[in-house]
Amino acid sequence: MDWLIIIQKIALSCIITVGWCLMFTLPKQYIPHCMTVTALGFGTKLLMVHDGTHLAIATFFGAMIGSFLGVRYAQRYGLPPKALIVPSLICMMPGITAYKAMVSMVQIGYFGFSMDLFVLMMSYFFDAIFVISALVLGLSIPGILFYRRKPIV
Repeated sequence: MDWLIIIQKIALSCIITVGWCLMFTLPKQYIPHCMTVTALGFGTKLLMVHDGTHLAIATFFGAMIGSFLGVRYAQRYGLPPKALIVPSLICMMPGITAYKAMVSMVQIGYFGFSMDLFVLMMSYFFDAIFVISALVLGLSIPGILFYRRKPIV
C-alpha cells in the first residue's frame, strides 16, 4: 500500500469523525482532539492490517491506542472522555463485513439453503463479531485502568 493511499484513508476517516462530532453536537473545541485520536487509532489499525495482522487484532490495538490518547486529552483539558473517544473511533466499525453477512443471509432466504452460502455468511458474521468485540475491549481498557475506584493490586 502506498503512503499516499494510507494518508488519504486517514484523512477520510477524520472527515467521518467530523461528521460524527456534528451528529453528537460536540463543542467545536473538541473536534481537533477527536481528529487526532482518529488519525492515531485508525492509522494504527490501517498500518497493522497492511503488515498482515488480523483485522480484529489490529482493531483492538488501534482502539486501545486511540482510547488511551482520548483519556489523556480528557484528563489534560478537562473534557469528558466518552465525548472524545466514541466519535473518534466509530469509523472502525466493521460495516462492510456486517453488510456482507446480512446479504449472504438474505441470499440463503431467497435461493434456499446452500452450504457454501452458509459458510460464507458465518465467516462474515464471525469476522464482524470479533472486530466489534475487539473494538469494545480496546475502548474499555483505559477506562478500567484509569477510572477504578479501588487499586488494582
